[in-house]
Amino acid sequence: MAQQYARDSRERWIVFIRLRSLGDTVLMTPALEVIKRAENWKIAVLVEEPWDQILLEHPFVDRLLTIPRRHNQWLFRCRAVAWIRALAPNTVVDLHGGTTSALITYFSSASRRVGYGDGRNTRFYNVHVPDSRTVWNRKQVHTVEHQMTPLKFLGFPVEPFPPLRISIDDKVKEAARQLLLAHGIQNGFVMIHPGAAFDTKRWETQKFVSLARRLSGLGWDVVFACGPGEEPLLREIHTSVPGVVKFLGALPLRLFCGVVSHCLLYIGNDTGSTHIASALGRKVVAIFGSSNSTAWRPWEVEHRLLQSDLPCIPCPGYYCLHFQEPKCIRSIEVDTVFQAAVSLL
Repeated sequence: MAQQYARDSRERWIVFIRLRSLGDTVLMTPALEVIKRAENWKIAVLVEEPWDQILLEHPFVDRLLTIPRRHNQWLFRCRAVAWIRALAPNTVVDLHGGTTSALITYFSSASRRVGYGDGRNTRFYNVHVPDSRTVWNRKQVHTVEHQMTPLKFLGFPVEPFPPLRISIDDKVKEAARQLLLAHGIQNGFVMIHPGAAFDTKRWETQKFVSLARRLSGLGWDVVFACGPGEEPLLREIHTSVPGVVKFLGALPLRLFCGVVSHCLLYIGNDTGSTHIASALGRKVVAIFGSSNSTAWRPWEVEHRLLQSDLPCIPCPGYYCLHFQEPKCIRSIEVDTVFQAAVSLL
């Protein structure tokens, strides 16, 4: 049975722990607004670097704590526990479910230590959230709904669902605008992010090249950007289309968000960056390979989702389990993506 959120005059703290993923950090933002619908709640969020950049200046985050990506990780994790305990929170919600986040939840001193009941660390929680599909009475749920499940179970007013939200201040937007001007881009443009975590999620480089040529041939400015560590991918693309499209390289996360906020259309794989574009209200063409598109599709934004109908989809995606190459992502043709982009432009 769902528990009821507190309705009294005392100010109470709720802490969300969301470690690791960029995409999950973006997709948790509707949960923050849901808490603010209830009176007298303050929100703290614990994330890892650099995903804290997604929540900077967020109107519904009262405190933001970041665990740096450095040596002595356990030192910073212990400091995180001390920081949470100092808030004396009523509720801590572990949205991650890993051992680290479960231990932080356990030592938080919160009276309600909330976690998913089907995970491997349930002994660290005293409130066990049922399977999301059971709570929503559906066979499949989106990740936004999955991360909203603990709040629905606790009795918070989750519906109607708030939108994704990333706050980009005028200073960041202006820095992005100046960067675009330096590359000769003054008006609306198409942004392409060709990176992804696994081969099963990464559309082929030469197909991105062909797509960029066709869009550029229609008169659209095409801009490529990537995340840290993906520079070789852009260099490979650059050698194929020199002078045809623009390359911004690997951008700091806040500046990347600023650039995305100026584009007319975003094209990318199933990555956290695609969810950033959705959160910023951009039109999106999402190219899916092995992923569960029901769980990871762009959320509540105008989009085209392109995915093969192979029966092996979805799969974990670390490598292809059935073919010598990941046919799921490689079977998607350039013309299919091009037509999807044109339909949105």
